[in-house]
Parts: sequence; C-alpha cells; structure tokens
Amino acid sequence: MKKVLCQVALVALVSGSASGQVKQAQDPATTSGPPQATRNSESPDTVIVTARRREEMVQDVPAAVTGLSGAQLQDNGGVTDIKDLAFMLPGVALVDTGNINAENNIRGAGGGTARTGGVESPIAILRDGASISGGNFGGRTFTRTDLFDAERVEVTRGPQGALYGVNAVGGVMQVISKRPDDEFGTSVAGSWSPDIERFSFDAIVNAPIPEADLAVRLGVQTARKDKGFFYNAYTREYGDIEDYKGARGSVKWEPTDFFKATLIVDSSDDLSASNTIKSVNSVNDPTLPATSYGPTDIDGPFVYQANTPGYAKRTVNNALGEIVVQTPIGELTSASLLRHRRTRTDSDFDQSAPGYAMPPFPLATCASRSCTLGFVDDTEIASEDIRLAGGEGALTWMLGANFAGRQMETATLVGGRTTSATNLNPSPTANSGSVFKEEEQQTGVFGTASWKATDALTVDGALRWTRAEKKVDAYAIVRQPSATVDCSVAVVDPFNVFTINPTCVRSRNLDQQTFENTTPSLSARYEITRSLRVFASAAQGYRSGGFNGNAVSDPNIAPNYRPEKNTALEAGAKFEALGGFYTLTAFQNQMDDLLVTVDSIGPDGVSRNSRFNAGKAKSYGVDFENFGRIGVPEGWGRLNYFGGVNWLQSQIKSGPYQGREIEGSPEWTVTANLNWRKPIVGNWVFFASTAYRGQRGGYTNTVNINNQVAMPDLDIFNATLGIEKGPMRLTVEARNLFDETYIALRDPTRSYYGDPREIRFTLAWALGTELPASRN
Repeated sequence: MKKVLCQVALVALVSGSASGQVKQAQDPATTSGPPQATRNSESPDTVIVTARRREEMVQDVPAAVTGLSGAQLQDNGGVTDIKDLAFMLPGVALVDTGNINAENNIRGAGGGTARTGGVESPIAILRDGASISGGNFGGRTFTRTDLFDAERVEVTRGPQGALYGVNAVGGVMQVISKRPDDEFGTSVAGSWSPDIERFSFDAIVNAPIPEADLAVRLGVQTARKDKGFFYNAYTREYGDIEDYKGARGSVKWEPTDFFKATLIVDSSDDLSASNTIKSVNSVNDPTLPATSYGPTDIDGPFVYQANTPGYAKRTVNNALGEIVVQTPIGELTSASLLRHRRTRTDSDFDQSAPGYAMPPFPLATCASRSCTLGFVDDTEIASEDIRLAGGEGALTWMLGANFAGRQMETATLVGGRTTSATNLNPSPTANSGSVFKEEEQQTGVFGTASWKATDALTVDGALRWTRAEKKVDAYAIVRQPSATVDCSVAVVDPFNVFTINPTCVRSRNLDQQTFENTTPSLSARYEITRSLRVFASAAQGYRSGGFNGNAVSDPNIAPNYRPEKNTALEAGAKFEALGGFYTLTAFQNQMDDLLVTVDSIGPDGVSRNSRFNAGKAKSYGVDFENFGRIGVPEGWGRLNYFGGVNWLQSQIKSGPYQGREIEGSPEWTVTANLNWRKPIVGNWVFFASTAYRGQRGGYTNTVNINNQVAMPDLDIFNATLGIEKGPMRLTVEARNLFDETYIALRDPTRSYYGDPREIRFTLAWALGTELPASRN
C-alpha cells in the first residue's frame, strides 16, 4: 500500500490543483447573492457550477444543485466549518457533535450510521474535484482549512455514483478554492469576540510574476479562544477551547494558451473541545433500563465536572495539483491529491470528579473516578484523476479514469477502567486498546455523453465501473494477561504492539475483500420557455462495504458488511419569475442493503457499535430552493435572498427494523438568508444580513433503530450588520442571535448542547483582486 501511495504522490507533485474552476459575472452594484445574469436583462441571478465536471449554469443542470458564491459566504459572516454552511444549504442535515467529528447527510442517505467509527461518509466530499473523505474521526466533512479562501461551495443532491464513484449515495458536496490571479491583490481581516476572548486573523496576498508566466497566492489563518461557554467547575477552566493555525500557498503557471498547471499546498493544526464537554446525561430513550444511563447532571448544560481534560486535535496536510492541456480532440485534465490527516481525541466519558455521585451501572466504574476514552486516527489519501472532454454541436462527451489509495490506522484507548465490576482500586494497568488498520486500492473508469436532441430537449447519460480492494488488520490489546506481563506501554503505543510485546494481543482479524460496482445515470431536460425548464433523472450511488473492527473484541459481531446501494428517481422544474430563480424537485430513493449501526454488549460487559446490513429501505420527499432579488423603493438599495425547504419521509421495508423510519434526518429542514445593501453618505455603504436554520421531526442517529429518540426542533438565527468604504469593511455579527439554549444532537442517554450567543466584531481591509466589485 505504501508503494501505491508513493506512486500516486509522485503524480500529484508532477501534475500540479484539482478541477472545479468557476466563472462568475459579478454585478458591480452588490456582492450579496449569486453572480448576475449575462443571458438577458430580464433574467434573475445566474450561478455557474461544475456539478457534472464541466462548467454550466445551474439552470441547465438536470438535478437539485446549490451554488454559493464567495460573496454570499462573506456576507453571511464567513464560513469556518460545516456548521456555518448548514445555514445556507437546503436539504442538508447536520449531525452536530460540537467538535471535529461533525458530518452531514442528504435526503436521509447515511442517517443510520452517522458518527460510527469505520463507516464511510454517505456524501462524496470533494476539494477542487478530488475526494478528501476517509478515516474514522474528523474525516467525513470539510476541515476549516478546506473552507479557507473559497471561491464557492457546491452541493448536488441525489446519488452521483456515475460521476464520482464510491460514497456518493446522497449526493456531492464540493468546495472550490480561489486560484492565483494575474493581477495584484491583498486582504487582511481580524475578528474579536469579547465575551469569550476569541481572536482570529486572516491574511491573503495574490501576486503575478509576468516574466515567468506565473501567479502566486499565499494565505494564513489563525484563531484562539481563551474563554468559552462550557465551564469545568472541577478544574475551574473553560473546556470549549479553540486554537487553530493554518497556511496555504498556491501557484499557477500558464506559459501558453493551451497549457496551464496549478498547485495548491496547505497545512493546518486544529485544537478544539471534545464533544462530551457539551453533553449532559439525559434519558432520551424511555425504553432503556435504569442501569444503562448515568446520574442526572446537577450543574446544567453549561457547567460540568471532569477531572481529566477533553480535547480534539487534528493536523491536516494537503496537496492538490492540476494540469489542463488543450488538445486537437478536446481538453485533457489531470487532477491529483495527496492528503494526510492525523486526529487525536480524549474524553472524560464518566463526566465526573471525586465526590460526584457514582453511576448505577457497575461495569462503567473507573479507577480513581477517572474514566477516559481516546481515539487516534491516522489517514493518508492519494488519488489521480484523468479525463478528456470533447465534442461539439449536438454531442459532447467525457472519458476518464481515477486511481486512489488510502491507508488508515485507528486506535481506541480506554484508560482508568477497572479490571472487574468489584475492583474499584486505582490500577496503572486498568487500560485497554483496540486497533483497526485498513488499506484500500481503488480503480474507476467512467464516461459521459450529452446529446442535444432538439433545441429544447437535451439527454445526458453516464456510466462508471469501480473496483475496490480492501485489507484489514484488527486486533485488541489485553489489559494485563498475567501478573508478570505489563502491557501499559503497548496500550500507549498500540500500532507497534507486535514489536513491543506480542503477548499483549488478545485476538486478531486479518481479512480482505474486493468490491465491484457499476453505477449508471440517465437524465433529460426540456426547455419549455427560456424561463421554464423541466427535468427528470434516474441514477445510482453506493457506499463501500467494509469491516467491523470491534469483531475482535466480541465474537457476536459480524467481521464485515456489504455495500449499500441507492437507486434514485427524480423529477423537477426550474423556473424564473418575479425577479427570482426557483427549483422544485420531487425524489424517491430505493436503498438496498441499508447500512445501520447496531450496539451489543460483549462478553466483557463493554458496549460496542458495529455495522449491519438491515435490508431494503425507501425514502421520498420534495426539495424547494430559490434565490433572487426583492424589489424595494428607489433609493433603498438592494435586497437579495436565497434559501430552501426540504421535506423527507422514509421507511425501512425489510429486515429486523421493518416499518421503522431511517434515523438521522429531520422530516423538515429550512434555510433562509436575506442580504440588504444601501449607500448612505458619500462612498459609505451600509449592509445587513440574517440567516436562519430550522428543523422539525425525525429521529436522531442512534443504534438499534427503534424510533424512540426524537430529533430536537431547531430555530437558530445569525445576523450581521456592517459598513464599508473602498477597501475597508467593519462588521458586527451575532451568532445564535436570540441566545437560544438548544440541543444540537441527542443520543439515547445524552443531549449535546449548542453554543449560546456570540457577538463578533470584524475589521477587514482589501485591495486589488481581493476587493469585491461593489467596493472597487
């Protein structure tokens, strides 16, 4: 596997950043809302996206697609994580763990296995055209570095296996980075949140080097929080810490009109809170016996007691390369990725200090009342994507292939647990560990064709074949096999246990499997008028099969599971009216071998999760999305809006959970955004924006699907006010505007709380290419 990674890494370094460039036609009067139309003066805002690996207007894509421009992201306070994006992406459900392990699902895809170790993301997560998801912890959505200096964000709902391969069951989320420009520009921005003593700083410089046919772009980003919202009464410190540092460099070389190479390299170091800091014991599943949950929290949601720190630390190093060559038969693109991510989390999972009430479940007792749970995840990803696009007139086509390698090492470490239910004495050997190592080699070949049958009718088809070879090495480390053998060092360094002391290994599972999938898609678009189009599509997506690492500790857990496949039908309309653009889509998903999470108690009395193919399932619903401009009296500036509503129903049709809903997706999700700009005095401009995220219904992600834990209802608002003149911009932003105390996520035995209101002041300055058109 190392050889494969090295080979792909070499291609990446030679190639130079993945595809997904976006062209924008920006209205000089405003930066609020999507880029303005160029088709005709009556058309509303138009967005150019690359959802189908080629540039096209969102109006022409036969699917439900959302495109967010960099201006939209800025006018809504900027984006640092997936939680910020959840206010702007209709139909995307956020699994908000409160830390780096957050993730998403779309239209219910993946709802049954979110937050479970070893499970692939149900959404294809792309950075500039290259897949970046993978690994157990902190690898199922964008990192802060991925969202830094973004040109735009795109989301395509519905399975996209024909174009993007594995794990595109629910759709595709893609962030596209800004490329080096041929003109000079620079920007700096600093933010301050006084209540929690949080400071952040960004700086970007873009510089052309004409004599070398080069353009260079450099950026740095940092954030630190010295206080917080969640206070540890035992240590007398705030637990929801933040310490982030990131840097990016990119270079574009364009020596001729037919050749261009781009390379983007970035690195980041991120320290944040463990999700248990934001949790309280709560009996959310009334069917649970009293011995399965902890004591009632006496301190409330924002004060807790823990005698060990809880944190999540993640480092990411990323290299993206792209070469584009214009050939006599079409455009040849080589896109490459090399990514390394290391994550470490530690939690005090008994959430208690000395003197705190003992829990009623004896198997969870801890030596010195100090139970800690830690995870280590080390993931390397390398990929190469080559495609040739050509054709003209009524027929265009694309042929491509991709090669990917992934190596993942994950360890689960338990510290402080006693060796039996009755032995409560402190013990330095009261620790255990389990290790899960996985290697994967993936090869895919795909082709697409678009045929303009008439002036009004266009038919598109795509087909992809994928082969994935997976190997696993999973084992458990015994706490203390005998009075003369000490395994404490092996637990601390679990990846090298066979070198340290192989007698510490309790059991081992070596396995390998090969999965092959063929995923087609077919769609048609009919233009009834220039402002009304209808479309229909049928497509497939699948999520990879894999291995249950916990099988080495519990013989009742199946060692592996099969792929999950989703076949989707979709029909909709895209139309323009009253200064706005609207998309209305009805969809149905048929899932085979639905992957869910199950929980079991092993022979040692420890609860463990594993993956299980539950059977067939069906979901259906409606998406509605719109963006545009609201007419206001002359002299009152511009008022733009965008948002959407998603309604979802689901049911498991066979297997042990037949008749129940798929868990993890709300029945209703709503997003709404308003952006207003108005010149006031001289060259000064006042602007304001508000963003809303709401959800209703559904059941939370849990285990052994029983539809007992209702998802929390949410009504969260953000708001921004500001003024700008030329290069200067000053804003005040309120996150969680009305200071709602809300539950972000529920487990059967815990509730996880969201942050109270944060007031943030930002001063920004920009010149040249970094100055939005409205301030130029």
